[in-house]
Parts: sequence; C-alpha cells; structure tokens
Amino acid sequence: MQTFTLEVQIKTFEELSKLELYEVMVLRNEVFVVGQKITAEPEVDGLDVDCAHVLLRADERLVGTARIFHKTSPMVVGRVAVHPERQGQGLGTKVMEAVQRYLGERAAELHAQAHLERWYTTLGWERYGEPFVEAEIPHVMMRWPSGSPR
Repeated sequence: MQTFTLEVQIKTFEELSKLELYEVMVLRNEVFVVGQKITAEPEVDGLDVDCAHVLLRADERLVGTARIFHKTSPMVVGRVAVHPERQGQGLGTKVMEAVQRYLGERAAELHAQAHLERWYTTLGWERYGEPFVEAEIPHVMMRWPSGSPR
C-alpha cells in the first residue's frame, strides 16, 4: 500500500497564490473538461473570485479541490474534483470532510452528479427536489442538513 502525506487548506480567492489558482484550474480542467467532456459550461466562469477554495495536496501535489460560495446563504459547494489518477483512494471524502468542517452548522447546498448521490448521502448530505440535467449530466440537489431550512 502506497503512503503519502496529505495536507488540506481552505483559502479565499484573495489568499490564493497565482500558482495555487493555476493548479486549481488545471485540475478542474483535467477532471471536468478532459475527463468528463463537460463543454456546455465554461470551467473558467469568473465566479472563483467569490469563493473559498479547498486545496488537498498529496506529497505537495494538488490532488483534490472544491469551491465554496461562502458569502451566500445558504452557502453553495461546487467543482468538487479529485485528480483522475487518485480517484478511488478516499481523497474526495477528505475534500468533503474539509468542506463540512468549514460549513459547520451553516446551511449549504450543492448540485451533485446523480451517480454520486449515494456517496454524498453517506457523508451526511440530503437530497431534495427532482433530478435535473446540468452540463448534459444528470444531477440532484443536495443540502447540508446542519442548519439547513427544511
């Protein structure tokens, strides 16, 4: 079994270095545009400036990320991504655990790809509403129940 050192940080856009922002964009491009062929919605959408960003590193390499619209109520979590070479190693759970620590008792929601609904549920998220299609992929709405309006 391979061992590696994990480090997780959450930084606002203003706190990100240029290199960190570049790494986030490269990772999300590899996961969403290259890996999932999502082209209907631009990956660089101009919204990152309004977010806090999760940076998960394994041996100093960015392997996971997510963004949190932390100035909204409820907060919105999106662009959860793990490097394709590192998927299936529990790193997505590490990213979401960091997100959830950040959220605490504050309400949040996310658009989950439908095939990941069960995984999000095991992490404590709750589905609500009907399935919908976003970027040509089936999605469901999920909410962080701690403090979320019912």
